Amino acid sequence: MSRRQTLAQLSPSQLNSKGGNSGAHARGSKDVGPLPGKGRKSVAGGLLMAAAMPGSCLERRSSVVTKSSGPKQDPRPLNSKEYQNNCIKTVINYLTTHNFSYPVSPKTLASPTGKDFSTVVTFLFQQIDPVAFRIQGKVEDEVPLFFKRLNYPFQISKSALFAVGTPHSWPAVLAALTWLVELLEYAEKSSSNKASGFERDNKVEDFLNYLAEGYQTWMSGDDDRCQQLDEQFAAKYIKQAAELDASREERRRANEQLLAELAHFRSLPDPVETAKQKLNELLIDKEKLQQLVQQDQGLKQTALRKLSEKKADLQAKQDQITAAVADVEQLRQRVVVQSVNKADLNRMIMERNKQAEVLAAETAKCEEMEQRVHEREMQIVRCLNGIDALAVTFGRLANRLKLIPATSKRAGGTNYELRINRNAASQLEFCNLDLKGVVKPNLERLCEMYRTRASQLGQDLISLKEALMARLESSAEKQEENAALQADIAKAEAQLQAAKDAQEEKCRRLAAQAEGIKAQVDEFYSAVSNRTEHMEEQLARAQVMYEQTKRECEAELAKLEADLNQAIKLMIAHKEFVTSTIARTATVVRQAKAEISDLHKARIFNVVAT
Repeated sequence: MSRRQTLAQLSPSQLNSKGGNSGAHARGSKDVGPLPGKGRKSVAGGLLMAAAMPGSCLERRSSVVTKSSGPKQDPRPLNSKEYQNNCIKTVINYLTTHNFSYPVSPKTLASPTGKDFSTVVTFLFQQIDPVAFRIQGKVEDEVPLFFKRLNYPFQISKSALFAVGTPHSWPAVLAALTWLVELLEYAEKSSSNKASGFERDNKVEDFLNYLAEGYQTWMSGDDDRCQQLDEQFAAKYIKQAAELDASREERRRANEQLLAELAHFRSLPDPVETAKQKLNELLIDKEKLQQLVQQDQGLKQTALRKLSEKKADLQAKQDQITAAVADVEQLRQRVVVQSVNKADLNRMIMERNKQAEVLAAETAKCEEMEQRVHEREMQIVRCLNGIDALAVTFGRLANRLKLIPATSKRAGGTNYELRINRNAASQLEFCNLDLKGVVKPNLERLCEMYRTRASQLGQDLISLKEALMARLESSAEKQEENAALQADIAKAEAQLQAAKDAQEEKCRRLAAQAEGIKAQVDEFYSAVSNRTEHMEEQLARAQVMYEQTKRECEAELAKLEADLNQAIKLMIAHKEFVTSTIARTATVVRQAKAEISDLHKARIFNVVAT
């Protein structure tokens, strides 16, 4: 059910659209081409075609503008490279997010061919409406008409579409494609907003209908119908709430699944680090393969040289065989013309047998020599492989000992990088270093220097061990002295406690005597009342004696407390002295142990390096 609205609640665009639509219905629409079909119509296509229909607000506003004297000038910076790159990014972003089935890249859209442009513009027009915007003829004829129906504010010439990828015509066409993409994006956003607004309007309208019908039934006194309406309305909202809960639960499960996948991907090793590690391994394999290729090249050169030598030997042998065949033919001719008797025939047979034996012996010797040569070559190859392995080991150890390159710590400006030349023609060319004259003396000198240093460090270690033993003995003596002092302190504390107990006993006895004297005075006061003056004198003397005794006891107690405090201070000072001495001794011992450990590690490292 539609509700009435006041004009104050309508926006200008809604007023224009309502007026445009009513004007269109009043005037009737003119046919400018095929419109979108009723059964198959996209949201973007519906909005764009509504904007392009005759009688719409766009057409109505354009009819008011006075006719210009020429084509409208495009204010956009079409020749700017930055603007063109932004346009290309906008078009590519839309194509990739809307399932464009052909590969597209910035290079393709920088200077496209006619086929590329036709594919892209056809796809964009199909997004508006697959039926109305279908290119059936030539692209350069129909594309300007389509843009004109969409009210594109600038003119696209056919000549620009004939050579669409040229620098002077492509910027304007690219700007038109960007305008079309922005129009499609705006249409999608507006359709989504209208759909959500329509849903909200339906909910409000349902609620108002419920209120109207419920109020009517309540006024008529139909309680059963009111209860039924309440139950229907409540059931409807309960169902919607259940659907929302189900949707929320589904989204929560999807969110948990995505979080689990994210945690899984985060737990995986870094693909960049894995790729770098794999790249390093491939580079190491590449270096090894290059070394093998160089070795094989050397073996190939050696084999080619030997093959050329063998070919030369074979050619010489063939020449010898040819000469021998010629000699045999000459001898055969001579034999034919000669008269041969039986004795000569036997002699020739014997000579032939003898020559055959000599030939067999020489053939065996030749085969034996070839076998020896082959074994010698294999031995040389094995030796070269062993030398290459030793050279690699030498390079690795030299690198660890900081002898490579020449600017290293222990190189001293000498080049220790050993390279073996398998194709060397002489002994001097076999190796790039003078092993006996330069490398060996330098290494022996380094070894001698580090042996001397190791012996010095050993002597230093022995001296440090002796110092450590002396420090340990001194520490033991200090500990013994500390134990003796602790025993003296315990003895002094025992004596002090005994003196304190004796003084306390003496004070108790004096106090008892004072109490006895006081008791006697009391007795004297009670027994002899008539001898007041005499007793007062005795009492005064007794009081004087009591006060004197009391002062003596207090003085003695004060002296004992002072002696006790002095003894305690001396004990505390002695204890602090002993504690500081033990701490200093322990620090010295730890420093000595650390120095000995560092020297021992340095000696082990130097021995290993040597």
